[in-house]
Amino acid sequence: MLKDRDLVQIALPTSDLPRAIVFYRDTLGLPFLFEVSGMAFFQVKNGVRLMVGSNAANLTPTDSTAIYFDAPDLPVLAAELAKRGVEFRGPALTLQKTAKGNLMLQFFRDPDGNLIGLMGDVAAG
Repeated sequence: MLKDRDLVQIALPTSDLPRAIVFYRDTLGLPFLFEVSGMAFFQVKNGVRLMVGSNAANLTPTDSTAIYFDAPDLPVLAAELAKRGVEFRGPALTLQKTAKGNLMLQFFRDPDGNLIGLMGDVAAG
């Protein structure tokens, strides 16, 4: 039933909406769409929205849930985000090596502790 449908929105909890807006808009550079009723909406690629909302349901960020952004330029992107204050949980990991390049992954957290990954096929070079 859902196999042919697009994912349209991802939701993350926040304890401080103004701080989250600054992080996702200014630090990560996601286009801010609007804010309503304790929720802020950001545009991601291909029509997917990210909703960051006040934590009325008392949700707790965990390591078992993460959102991943495509990052074929992972070393360059990670360096730029680090300049903007993003603190990574460790160095980028190479998950797979191929003739074309390396599948790489690197994690960081938003100000509320939600886990965010950068993952991409980084060209060999």
